[in-house]
Amino acid sequence: MAIKKLRKKGIFLTFIAIAMITAIIIIFTPSGINLGKNVPVIETRVSDVNEYVLDLENVYLERTLQATGRKTIIALIRYMTEETIKNGEENFLTDFNAAFSEVLLDGKIGGVDIDTYYDDTIMTGNTYNDSLDKIKTIAKSTFNVDTSFVINNIQVAQVTPWFVDAEADITLSVTSETASWEKNVIIKTVIDIENFDDPYYLVKTSGDYVNKIEKSGIRFDEWGVDGVNDHISKGTYVHFENGNAPSFIDRFTNNIAQSPCCSIESLVNPNNATISSKFVSYADYSYWETPSDCDNQNLYEVNGITSGIKLDFGSIRRYNLSDTANQICPP
Repeated sequence: MAIKKLRKKGIFLTFIAIAMITAIIIIFTPSGINLGKNVPVIETRVSDVNEYVLDLENVYLERTLQATGRKTIIALIRYMTEETIKNGEENFLTDFNAAFSEVLLDGKIGGVDIDTYYDDTIMTGNTYNDSLDKIKTIAKSTFNVDTSFVINNIQVAQVTPWFVDAEADITLSVTSETASWEKNVIIKTVIDIENFDDPYYLVKTSGDYVNKIEKSGIRFDEWGVDGVNDHISKGTYVHFENGNAPSFIDRFTNNIAQSPCCSIESLVNPNNATISSKFVSYADYSYWETPSDCDNQNLYEVNGITSGIKLDFGSIRRYNLSDTANQICPP
């Protein structure tokens, strides 16, 4: 009798174990998946979609943000220039980050399509949202997955002189027949500012003085008369650690205060047809903002430098011109 009872008890425990294992398999197996021959297929499918999600986060969204960010900056420069010419008064932005975000996402500024302000088509069909829609369509046809994006925030700033930093806070969701992914990601990219037209020059001269951002190849310890003449004739820009100039972004808002991290400056060419002789420093951030007054400024001319150009004492030191500089103001 004892042996029969023990056997019955063992059989009962075995049934309990089988039931628990079956329950675990049911709970942790996605619905609609048939175990057995389909397992390798499902694993491959999940792996493919997972790779797509990783590429979204690490490649597609970043490259798209960079490309769209470049177009956004070009569109803003064109908008500022054309509105200045049209209205006959300087048209600077009041909030670069807000304007950048609106143009990047929707192709609008102040609620109006920005492409209506000039002849070119820059943002139509090329916004960040447009690009994300294209990604959705391609992903659906290629991977048969549904992708959605919620853009929570766009931020743009400068922490280095020659690059604009753009950042997008995005919640992305990817759903397939076997699994789903949802995550919040911060997409970061940098936009090289070289080859953009300087918006400050364009607005200050109603579009007549075009000066492209081009980094000077002269080393900090090689400045002198020859280097400065090359700097003026080519319209290049330089970053000085102790410079007084604004950043590239500051030039969109007419903020000529010293940028602690990212100052870049050029020298206004007195041979340009839009430039008149003034008793001011020809450092670009000073030329248009400083009243022409020889009595109340310390200004210098330098032997051998392009005729007509005047510089303040700080510029004389930074460009290593002290040995050949002659003070002309005050008289």
